[in-house]
Amino acid sequence: MSAVAAPRPGTSLRVLRSASAVSREQWDAIARRGYHRHAWFATAEACGAEARHIGVFDKSKTLVALIPAYIERETLHGDLHARWYGPAHRIAGALGAGLRPSLAIGAPMSTGSDSMGSDAILTDTIIEHALTLLEEEARDEHLKAIVWPFVDESAVSIREVARRMGFRESFANSEAVIDVDWGSPEEYIASRSKNVRRTLRNELAWVHDQGIRVSWETDLRAHAATFDALYRASYVARNGRVAALAPQFFAELAEQRSPGVRVQCAWKGATLLEMAVALDGGGALDLCLSAQSEETRNGLLYQHCLCYDPIRVAIASGLTRIHLGPSALYPKLLRGARLQTRLTLVRGLTPLARGALAVLSPATNARNRAKHRRLVGKLADAATG
Repeated sequence: MSAVAAPRPGTSLRVLRSASAVSREQWDAIARRGYHRHAWFATAEACGAEARHIGVFDKSKTLVALIPAYIERETLHGDLHARWYGPAHRIAGALGAGLRPSLAIGAPMSTGSDSMGSDAILTDTIIEHALTLLEEEARDEHLKAIVWPFVDESAVSIREVARRMGFRESFANSEAVIDVDWGSPEEYIASRSKNVRRTLRNELAWVHDQGIRVSWETDLRAHAATFDALYRASYVARNGRVAALAPQFFAELAEQRSPGVRVQCAWKGATLLEMAVALDGGGALDLCLSAQSEETRNGLLYQHCLCYDPIRVAIASGLTRIHLGPSALYPKLLRGARLQTRLTLVRGLTPLARGALAVLSPATNARNRAKHRRLVGKLADAATG
């Protein structure tokens, strides 16, 4: 564990190689969203994730902010290296121009990379110190790049500091986000257009008529094996390959017994038809690791669990925001979501990686922005058609 003094009196930055270095209470107190739960990090690290978090501590040694980060050694389908190089990613890696292994800033297994703690603490100077420490760690591990993959477009301080430090910026994607400001599920339904109201009511009626029970399980221990089996079967059906998820992941998550970790389940009798891990923190809800059975995939139950049911639970739980991710944007927008633009910041740490990024970053930015413009146009046409 290395340390560097920060300019703020009494404040220090440390590299944390495990979430266990900080108590759950301190950690969860600075969570901005569900992915920030201590239990989520502890589970991933128990399953082999290599942490290099930057913790910011005040003079009483209390954690007041954190930039989560992990070493990613393998090139997995859909990661930065594979996305940017496309079919040539294996050739690029063999020639030494790849972007793996890298240091990725963000929560484990998430589509978000928000920092933790208030912006008042995460000043430009603190962010610069944190990125400097991360670069030292990356060079010690002989990594090829530092990636901050899903930075919100409004994160001006992070973007400016990163540019000054040599990071390249490109458009990543848009995430669907719902701000929950309804007092009841009925008020939410009434706020939608006539067609969407009809769709939502059809979903509710179908779920009821089919005898399906939707629950949010808090004690996961009895269901861990069931969750694992459905998730892996669903992943193969969707992607045509086996999921790269540690075999003990759901069992480890269950052992955490965290009040901020639940699983949304749709049951018909004792059969689990659909599921999604639901994490809440900082007034926000994240859903991930979703899975569907063959008979309900993309049907009315899927649509019901996608938006209405999370909104219902968010209202009951006093949560004010749901991060719905970058997929299935059309049904999410119809149901009240907005799009939030996100950017990728990346810095090469070897001459070959920097050279590759000089070519790839502008091309990737242009391609992704053009793709996004087409997508937004289609969404607008569909919504008004």
